[in-house]
Amino acid sequence: MIEAPQPMSCRRGAEVLGASRHSIWRWRMAIIGALTTEPDDSLAGIVEADEAHQRESRKGSREWVRHQRDPANHPAPPRLRWRAYRRRGGSAGVPPGGWRSWEKKILAATDRAGHRAFEAIADAGRAAISGALLPVMAPDAVLCTDGFVTYERIAKDAHIPHFALNAGLRTKRTPRSHHINTVNALISRFRAFTQPFCGPASKNLAAYGRWHAARNNAVRSYLHALRLMLASGPRANTVC
Repeated sequence: MIEAPQPMSCRRGAEVLGASRHSIWRWRMAIIGALTTEPDDSLAGIVEADEAHQRESRKGSREWVRHQRDPANHPAPPRLRWRAYRRRGGSAGVPPGGWRSWEKKILAATDRAGHRAFEAIADAGRAAISGALLPVMAPDAVLCTDGFVTYERIAKDAHIPHFALNAGLRTKRTPRSHHINTVNALISRFRAFTQPFCGPASKNLAAYGRWHAARNNAVRSYLHALRLMLASGPRANTVC
């Protein structure tokens, strides 16, 4: 399967296919929503893992519209629209809890054979990271991460060989073949991948992560996701 360097926009897809851009978007969300997580133990050998961060997005939400129409039954959302916040120190100030509290996280993991995994996680705690990372790692894999102490604790509890590279620097016991350059490059490509979408809605972040992984994983195909979607029966008739 030959892939374009960058996904086609919904507007461009509508022009090519002669359909509504809203229909193209619904088909996109239906297909990438049918993508599943990586199979268990699919990442083997040297596995690199790190978190990517994205500012929380409620794109497409009608919460402010509902609040303005009926404030008695629809309370104000917990923060202003992002465009209302200016640079730090501006008149609008900072969102409640500070900027970092409004970041959503996605765990990226990859091995040297080209298998990739992206999963949205609730936070950077041990339970969230281990729940997303350990199922896709082979039991005999070696884990390479940055100096975040949570990875060390997870590896210790799961009896996984672990090499931590603080600020990308290796210790004397870290072989030169063990690094996190691959996952850092993967996260950089993911950010470039999502840039044309102007920040996917946070509720769809996991689907976009799996979409990006599917474009890189040789064992996965969009056709598989399409078959899953069509197999759901009536749902296929609701996307157009």
